[in-house]
Amino acid sequence: MGGNNKEQRYTGLQALRAIAALLVVIQHVGYFSGLATGSDTLGFRHLQLGTTGVFIFFVISGAVMALVSKEAPTAFALARLTRIYPAFFLALVFAYVVLWIAGTRPHVGPDASLLLLPTGDLNSTFNIPYWTLIYEMQFYFLLWIALLCRTSHLVRMWLAVGWAAIILVVAAAGVRVPVPNPTAIQIPFVGVNVFFVIGYVMASGMMTKDWRPFFTLVFLTSIMSLYANAWSGTYLGLAVLSASAVFVALKIDSGLVPKWLAKAGDYSYGLYLAHLSIISAIYTLAPGWPLWAMVVTMLCAGLAGGLLFGPLEQWLYVRYWRPIAKWAYLVSPVAQAQAS
Repeated sequence: MGGNNKEQRYTGLQALRAIAALLVVIQHVGYFSGLATGSDTLGFRHLQLGTTGVFIFFVISGAVMALVSKEAPTAFALARLTRIYPAFFLALVFAYVVLWIAGTRPHVGPDASLLLLPTGDLNSTFNIPYWTLIYEMQFYFLLWIALLCRTSHLVRMWLAVGWAAIILVVAAAGVRVPVPNPTAIQIPFVGVNVFFVIGYVMASGMMTKDWRPFFTLVFLTSIMSLYANAWSGTYLGLAVLSASAVFVALKIDSGLVPKWLAKAGDYSYGLYLAHLSIISAIYTLAPGWPLWAMVVTMLCAGLAGGLLFGPLEQWLYVRYWRPIAKWAYLVSPVAQAQAS
């Protein structure tokens, strides 16, 4: 990243996280408002704001993992586990309470997908869009394996490009797998994984000044999409948009980023986890409202509830989960062996 300091890099990314989360919230508000009022929202849904927000999140995740992949494998795994799981489990409790009050209590039972494992099924009764977290955990797992193998950063960049190439070849061969609920065998071959690769290879190129993997990825993805139908035109366009947004976020001077927007980005994970259960509860409790009232209520309540949940989960992470991850690494046999 040249002379850019760590704070500058993360300020831009945090602001972009807030924007991505807002896009997802707006998409869900539009969908449920139309569903509640019987309004035609097809034109709005064609904007794919939620999809755009999710893919931006994926590219951001790939970029951030490039920035932190100097960590030891054990430290990396502990950091990822404590960042994702405690907040997710807290969101499940939050959603259960909200939906129970609304009279649509979620189904609770043995369900490995609630451990963020790709089982081929999802528990939609909680109204948490956790399917994206399953992809996140898969990406972290593969990167952890690469770290365990003591690969260099450059090798990991080329491995990521190779993974993307396999995904595109499989898609060009006509193999189609479900995006929201793939099985463990299917998930490595889903096209949305390429967004993680784009973020990882692009940020790595900015760090190492070696752009060969990134331009190889761009060329390969473009050719396979345009001439082999490996990716849809929509995916290709969203990849350009998402990568451009993340590139700008990485390069922008922190002084140009509104502090409130960067702070909102700190709470974006909590907002993402909590907003949909609130919107779903309003959908259940407020039948017969006009469209404008439904939109305003869902948007305000979803944002307010999510931005209250966000600071709570962020505080718990900073106060407890992150220190626990660092402590667990320090007392691990790996760290003890390195210290000796």
